[in-house]
Amino acid sequence: MAKGIYNFSPYIYYRNEQLMKDCCLVPYMFHRYLGYRTVIVTAQKEEYTYQQLLSGLELEILRTPQDLNEWVEVCCEYISEHFHKIDVMFCFGAYASHIEMVRRYKQLRPDGKVILKLDANLYWQDRIAFREAGYEEFLGNCDLITVESKKLKQHLSRKWPYIIDYVPNASADFVPRKRTEYSEKENTILTVGRIGTRQKANEILMESFRLIADSIPDWKVKLVGVIEESFRPYIEDFFSESPHLRDRVIFTEKIMDKDILENEYKKAKVFALTSEFEGGTPNVWVEAARNGCYMICSEIDAVGEATNWGECGKSFEVSNIRQLSRILLEICNDESYFARGCYDIQEYQERFFSYEKIVYKLNHLINLSPGDM
Repeated sequence: MAKGIYNFSPYIYYRNEQLMKDCCLVPYMFHRYLGYRTVIVTAQKEEYTYQQLLSGLELEILRTPQDLNEWVEVCCEYISEHFHKIDVMFCFGAYASHIEMVRRYKQLRPDGKVILKLDANLYWQDRIAFREAGYEEFLGNCDLITVESKKLKQHLSRKWPYIIDYVPNASADFVPRKRTEYSEKENTILTVGRIGTRQKANEILMESFRLIADSIPDWKVKLVGVIEESFRPYIEDFFSESPHLRDRVIFTEKIMDKDILENEYKKAKVFALTSEFEGGTPNVWVEAARNGCYMICSEIDAVGEATNWGECGKSFEVSNIRQLSRILLEICNDESYFARGCYDIQEYQERFFSYEKIVYKLNHLINLSPGDM
C-alpha cells in the first residue's frame, strides 16, 4: 500500500487557486514523483476546478465548522480515525491550529513524520512565541522544518534550538516546456498577485513608472490579479492625475486560464516584485523566472534568490520609489539586460528551483536517522 502524505488546512478553507501553490503542490509532488497518496484536508468554500490539473490528488472535504476551534476539533477527529494511513503530515505555516493536530497525530503515530514548511519571513517569525509550551511542543514534534530563503535559515538557526533546512519554492511543469526565446518578449513590466494589498505595495511600481514614463515611451506596465476594492480609489486618482497613462498602465483582473497567464509571463521582459515582505520566493517569481523575465525585486528576505544575487536582476529598498524608477529607466534603455538575462534566469530556475529535485531532498531528509542529521 502506498504511503500517505496528508495536508490539513490551517485556516479551515483552502481556495481553489491554492491547489496550484506551494501549500498544496509540495505534498502533491510526493505523489507525482514518489508514488505517495496525497490528501488535502479542507472545508469547502468554492469549487476546486484546479484539481483536474493534478492527476491523483485527493481532496477530503470535511464539514464546515463555525470557527477555527471547531475546525481543529474536526481535524483531530479525522486524524483519530485515519492516523494509520497518515505516514507524513505536511504543515504549511507555524499556525496555532497545527499544535493540537500534530499533538494528536504524534500520540497515535509516534513513528509518523511531520514536515513544517514555515512559509516565513523575518517579521512573521519574530512574532512566534517559540518558547511557549504549545509552540515548543509543536516545533519539537516536527521531524523537518524548512524555510524558503538562506537569509532566514541563518537567522532562525541562530535563534531557534532546532535544525532548520533551506528548501525554496519551485516550478511545477505539467506539460513539456519549450524555452522562452528573447524574440517573444515585448516592452512590458509585469506584476501578478492580489493587486492593492498593503503587502504587495503595487503603488510603488505605478508611481515609479509615472516618474519615467515619458523617457521610455515604448514601455507599459501590466498588473494581473484581483484588485482590492480599497485600492480602486487610488487607481482612479492615478489616472485622473496622469490620463496619458491609461493605455500604458493596464489592469487585467485575475486570469484563471493558466495558458493565458503563462503567455503574459512569456511576453514580459521585466517582472517587478514590490512587496514589503514575502514568505520566501513567491510562486509568481518562479513562474516569471521560468519564462525568462528579468527580475526587479524589493529587498525581501529572499531577494538574493529572486535575482540570483544580482546576476539575473536588480534589487531596491522597500518602498523606495525613486530608486526603483532609476533602475527601470536604466534597464529599459539597455536591451543587453534582457537579451542575456532571458536565458540566464531560465537556466538558474531549472537548476535550483525544480520540484522534482526538492521533493527527493525532502524525502531524504525525513528519512534520515537522528544521528545522521
